[in-house]
This record gives sequence, C-alpha cells and structure tokens, in this order.
Amino acid sequence: MSIIVIVHELGHLVAAKSFGVYCKEFAVGMGPKVFSIQSKRSETAYSVRALPLGGFVAMAGEPGEEGLEAVPFERTINGIKPWKRLIVMLAGIFMNLVLAFLVFFTIFQINGIVNEPKPVIAAVVEGYPAEKAGLLAGDEFVKLTFKDGTTIEPKVFSDLVVAISSFQDSEIDVQVNRNGEMKDLKLTPVFNEDSQSYVLGIQSEQGSLEKVGFTKTVSYTVSFIANMIVQIFMVLKWLVQGIGLNNVGGPVAIFQETSKVSASGFDMLYFWNLIGSLSISLAVMNFLPIPVLDGGRALLTVVEMIIRRPIPKKFENAIMMIGFAIMLFLRVFFIFNDLKRL
Repeated sequence: MSIIVIVHELGHLVAAKSFGVYCKEFAVGMGPKVFSIQSKRSETAYSVRALPLGGFVAMAGEPGEEGLEAVPFERTINGIKPWKRLIVMLAGIFMNLVLAFLVFFTIFQINGIVNEPKPVIAAVVEGYPAEKAGLLAGDEFVKLTFKDGTTIEPKVFSDLVVAISSFQDSEIDVQVNRNGEMKDLKLTPVFNEDSQSYVLGIQSEQGSLEKVGFTKTVSYTVSFIANMIVQIFMVLKWLVQGIGLNNVGGPVAIFQETSKVSASGFDMLYFWNLIGSLSISLAVMNFLPIPVLDGGRALLTVVEMIIRRPIPKKFENAIMMIGFAIMLFLRVFFIFNDLKRL
C-alpha cells in the first residue's frame, strides 16, 4: 500500500513544485512523526508517520497548514493560476493510473494478454441454483435483471461475477442463448462457505494467454484499465443504492490481502496484480467529488474558473467540513465491515 501512496503523493509534490508552490512536508502515513529527513538544499522535509493510512503533501495555502504565513502569496496553492492548481489536484490520480499502466503492461508483456472467457457456461454444478433453474452447459448469458431493475448485459464471464457478488442472494431474471433460442429463467445465488462468496453453481470456459507485440499490449492494457474503472464506478453506483454494502472493504481487508503475499510465500505476480488493482481503486476513489478528496477539490477549482473569482472562504470551509464528516463516516463503516467479516 505504501508504494501506491508514495506514487500518489509524489504526483502532487512534483506538480506543486513545478509551479513554484512551497511544500513544507512530504509524508507517508498520518499521525505522529516516526522519521523525518531534510537536506540543506531542500525546503521540503520527507517523513514517515505512525499510522499507515494514506499520506499528504503540506502545501502553503492549504487549510490547516500553520506557520507558513511568511510564504509569499504567489508561492501558495491559492496564489497560482486555477488551471495550474487543477493540475496539482489531479496529479496524484494521474500518477496512480500511470503506476497501474506500468504494472499491468509489464505483466501482460511478460506473460501475455488474457483472452477472457465469454459468459458461456462450461459446466453446471450439481445441487446448486443453476441446475435447479434448468441452466445447461453451453448456455450463453445475454441479460441479467436484478430486483431493483438493474440490467446487466455481460460481455465476459467476470461481468457475471461482479454483478452476482454485489447483489448477493437477490433473485435474478436470467436470459440465456441456448443454440440460438432465447430462454428466460429465474434463480437466486447461494452463499458458498469454501469461496466465501455468492455463487450460481456454474463454471466458466478456460481463459487463455496470448503473446502479442508492444503496440497490442499497450492497447490491451489501456482497455483493461478502462474496463476495471467502469466496473468500479458500476459497483459504487450500486453501493449508493444500498446494494452490496457487505462486500466493501477497508484498511483491515487491504491488510489481509497484502498479508497473503507473505503467508503463502512471495508470489510476485499476485503482489503486482494487487498493487495495480489497488492503484486504480485509489485513483477512482480520489476522483469522487467529495470536497476533501482530490476530485472534490478539483471540482471547486473548476467552479472558480467558471465564476472567475475565488470561492468565499466560509463556504469553502463549510464544504470541507462536510467532506471530512463523509470521509470519517466511510472510514468507520469500512472498518466496521472488516471487523464484522472477521
């Protein structure tokens, strides 16, 4: 997780410094300082803090940054032009996407690109909902309609997995293509203790790896990341509707995933897959228009560019307080969810 945070905050730091913004500290983690170093030629202290939750760049002009009153206004985050400030706000998100691209591009270049299986049933497991509903090997999923009216038209088998894991034990209206004939069925996933997930009792066809050239690997990597972002936003939309809340994870869940690397022996492929996936998740989460996040602060900057004057401080501070309250609630909720699963 530290790699992802360092890359994210490094994006903010490099962008801010390139526009002349005074940066007092570059920190990984929150809370009391554990370690700090600052060279005589640098105006920025680089530190590690006690709580391994995120990190920050202390820029002059930001709310809560004390002792920087002597810094000239033109060297504060509010003293640079709004378009420059927008770049600084979005630089962390950009760097996380760059990290994800480099990680997945390297994986695909070494191992080959993944030809994901289509949403076609390879086998039906006896005694599970799919068999009871009458699904057969060879059936291709065309459409899934859930209880709230949400409709999914899966392109690959993983689209099924994401949807079913989010809606859990809700009844699904399923349309499948069986040898050119459309069949409409109803079935409800059941919880599987072994996999700790909701399942239909079906198996996918085998995916395959294909070695391709540089250009096709670049194209595939961009498409892969774009598809992952779409899936994350789709899940976020469902969460706002109250669907799949039990599936979301916070710091404890992330720690559990990262600890698997050492518990089962260091698996390089699993480790870098996790880094790439978490980097994309962090980029998407920070892009959300919640005021204390990069996306929310960028949105306020865009508003300022449109109205051609600074947003009143009282209004901005009130918006920030609401954002802090939302983030505090989400952190508590994620941790509660993690502990409940334990």
